[in-house]
Amino acid sequence: MARLSVNCYFTDTEFSFIEKQDGYNMKKLKYSSVKLAPGTIENGIIYKEEKLTKLIKDTFKLFKIKSRRVNLIVHEELFTFRKIEVPIIYKPSEIGDYIEAQIGKTIMIPFKDMKMDYIIHRKNEDSYEVIMFYAPRHEIKSYVNLFFEMNMQVVKTDIPPLALHRLYYYRKHDDMTVEFETDIMFLAIFDDSYSLYIFDEEIPIFSLVQNLNVTELEGEKYLDTLDQEIAKISNYYRFNINNGDKSIEKLVLFNMSTKLTNEQVHNYFYEEGALMKAEMFDMKTISKIVDTLIDKECYIPLAASLMQPKGFW
Repeated sequence: MARLSVNCYFTDTEFSFIEKQDGYNMKKLKYSSVKLAPGTIENGIIYKEEKLTKLIKDTFKLFKIKSRRVNLIVHEELFTFRKIEVPIIYKPSEIGDYIEAQIGKTIMIPFKDMKMDYIIHRKNEDSYEVIMFYAPRHEIKSYVNLFFEMNMQVVKTDIPPLALHRLYYYRKHDDMTVEFETDIMFLAIFDDSYSLYIFDEEIPIFSLVQNLNVTELEGEKYLDTLDQEIAKISNYYRFNINNGDKSIEKLVLFNMSTKLTNEQVHNYFYEEGALMKAEMFDMKTISKIVDTLIDKECYIPLAASLMQPKGFW
């Protein structure tokens, strides 16, 4: 039987959550998003722990959150992923030990203590191409401690690109025969930031997070900025990463902004016959009831509830 969990996601300006059973059950949802006071979290680092703890406690009390289990989506500015090569002489089960042995030698990390995981991207003749994920352990622990102080336990962790990938390919991650698309870009749009991800099938190979001064970027000006960024990263992917041999074929738009409608975003980016197909993510493809009820700011916490039993770390 699926367990009841509360799925939590933090940005520098907002805390969002949804309490639901793990998996695809969309009944009895409790969810909301709460604005954070300036300076509470900056660049993913918690600076006002007591205020944040009180805000979460008061919010959970208001919404009568019962679960003591937490699925935590790691703040986007804390995690990094990069491609590394591992000599083919190592067994797949030995790759983690190899990576740890190379930290500070051939693999340079800007902090000493980290949480790390990896995915084998592909196997070549003389090496494995490995995508390595890492984040500072101390900062991750500060989020875990928030919930520990409330007698709650973080049981799984996740990152936004993987969560959104499961949401877009709803239920397909359970199908071992499904072939995920390559050369696909996700754009997640928020009120005061945006995130770009590139996937090779289910593996994220590029990530960019940008904060914005939204007082200067409203409506079409914001969309113009996004369009310029998409063009720049698409060119980088084609020429710098793939030497002109591959290009982005599909752009999937996740509109989690309260200031832009899906229609505005779709009309701006959709172009008949374009080489890069633009597609607007629509919650109706998952559940018409959920689409009617749920706030757009809660899409990522909802996606986290669909994660595999292990989670990210």
